[in-house]
Amino acid sequence: MSEPTIKSVRVLTVMGNFEWPIVKVELSNGLVGYGECHRGPGIKEVLRRAEELIRGKEVNIEYLLRLIRRHIPNSEWGIVNNAISGLETALWDLKGKLTGLPVYELLGGKVRDRVAVYADLHAGAGIIETGGKRWVELASTEVAYNVENYIRRAREAMNMGFRYIKFDVDVPEKMMETEFDRTFGMRIVKFVTSFIGGVRDAVKYDVDIMIDGHWAFSVPTAIAIARELAKYDVFWFEDPVPPENIDAMREVRLKSPVPIATGEKLYRLSQFRELIEKEATDIIHPDVQRLGGLLEMKKIAYLAEEYYVPVAIHNISSPIGTMANAHVAATIGDFIAIEWHAIDLPWWPDMVKEGMIIKEGYITPPRRPGLGVELNERVAVEHAKDPSEVKEFL
Repeated sequence: MSEPTIKSVRVLTVMGNFEWPIVKVELSNGLVGYGECHRGPGIKEVLRRAEELIRGKEVNIEYLLRLIRRHIPNSEWGIVNNAISGLETALWDLKGKLTGLPVYELLGGKVRDRVAVYADLHAGAGIIETGGKRWVELASTEVAYNVENYIRRAREAMNMGFRYIKFDVDVPEKMMETEFDRTFGMRIVKFVTSFIGGVRDAVKYDVDIMIDGHWAFSVPTAIAIARELAKYDVFWFEDPVPPENIDAMREVRLKSPVPIATGEKLYRLSQFRELIEKEATDIIHPDVQRLGGLLEMKKIAYLAEEYYVPVAIHNISSPIGTMANAHVAATIGDFIAIEWHAIDLPWWPDMVKEGMIIKEGYITPPRRPGLGVELNERVAVEHAKDPSEVKEFL
């Protein structure tokens, strides 16, 4: 009996607190697999070209990835790589369903039964629906940068069982000379770190606190901020400077008393190799929906392990991408936590038929075949960004 072959590749962009491009691959026997990629313009066009290349072929993941990368230009980074990441996950979901195995078994087997998740709590304020099913973060100085809000949200996450929480320390626009500045004085340094002491006093040492700089700072400012954060025993300082200059990141890392985490904007093993070999970070923080997929994540994790660099996963995904991250994280030896960016989005659990996949701050990858979760297409369609995509996707 011949193996089923790939019939179609479709994508539907769902408007959550971020755009979630959900990839759906159907086989000739009717079996369906789901994946998710990082947002960006041109995802649909890349996947149409990929469909032309792989239609009629069996689910041989390594072969299909090499075929796509050979025939689609600029597949080492950017939007093309984003699209490939989501497609690859859908293929793993299918491979698991064809073999009767969970994805973590296909990736070599798990070393942990459950994977820790950390709650991203923004800048002390949540997100709101603005109409048209679009959600945005509340980012004004008055609403977000308020120590009471930071403490309230920290306690909320603690009550949900999270052992790791993260806050932003971006500079509010009203405090910047221009929106492009990277050089700031101590006035800014003191302001963006002033809320963390209140959080530490409130949560004591029941949780670890991470801080995200969103690439906003110059090298001297980043070092000054790190020295302030050290007073509150911060677990990591993420993306203090832009990721393009590995040497600048290394300088911050060498002078920072707080561990540095970075990697969400990097692609594939080649870019992480330079970061790791130059010892420019204490923790790698890749985005699996962007970097190239689950297999690429495994390769990067193996290299990081040789340098004793632990792994955490950046994640702004729906439950589809988040569960994919949990499967690969379960197979990584030195792993910290997966990010969860949707604490304020009430229908996030409804995106999959299984409901809420995060319980008491952990995800337990199911033993069911594939990813072990199924997209709730009704909910996905209800929140579709472009109604014209719906008919084709279904």
